Amino acid sequence: MKREKFIQIESKNAILELLKEGREFQSIYIAASAFKDDKTKEIVKLAGQRKIPMFRVPKKTLMRRLKASRSESVVGMMYSTNVWNLEELLESIYRERKIPFFLVLDGIKYTQNIAAIMRTAFATGVNGIIIDNRDGNVVTDETIRVSMGAAERIPLVEMNLFTAMKILKKEDIKVFGIHMEGEVYYNADLTGPCAFILGAEDTGISTGMLERADKRISIPMREGIGSLNVSVSAGVLMYEKLRQEVS
Repeated sequence: MKREKFIQIESKNAILELLKEGREFQSIYIAASAFKDDKTKEIVKLAGQRKIPMFRVPKKTLMRRLKASRSESVVGMMYSTNVWNLEELLESIYRERKIPFFLVLDGIKYTQNIAAIMRTAFATGVNGIIIDNRDGNVVTDETIRVSMGAAERIPLVEMNLFTAMKILKKEDIKVFGIHMEGEVYYNADLTGPCAFILGAEDTGISTGMLERADKRISIPMREGIGSLNVSVSAGVLMYEKLRQEVS
């Protein structure tokens, strides 16, 4: 069962993408001076077609509502139902005849990295992101804004990561841990059902999670560079899997 919560979206790009996808908004607030730009006009048009309540308010009033942004002129209010149970998500993936493709975020802390990973994940066909339920809620005003709506469009699972590993292995989903001593990523077979474990910015993948990976893969780098930013590493691997699947 998906879990519901109320969220505030402070990004015209995110609001526009979600409207085009058919997502429901409770209401949209627009600064009185914001009707001239093309994105706002399109938001007004789409929301009007869907009969979503819109309110023109003074810029100062809108500014008092903002949490993540400091200058946004459009704010959308909606109920998010994007947190899934892993087993139910897998049933949905199989029912739609898709190949399971997951990311497991092991202690990643920074909003910018999480949002960048989500954006690339949505673009490359990842159909689930798993985070530890102790890490708190990663879908915030800021992650939705920075990911331009991807944080609300890609299924999220919040659970104990060790339990998640058991379920993935039971479903014969290959789990790859990113580690400097692993096989070079483009030599590894990344096709088929798989999951990538991405570790924390400062410490990498925890020992317990690394031990549970089926295979370790690495990204080669020039001497003197110890590691890449985790969102960059994630992007490299996701697009390599996409390349292998289509080639």
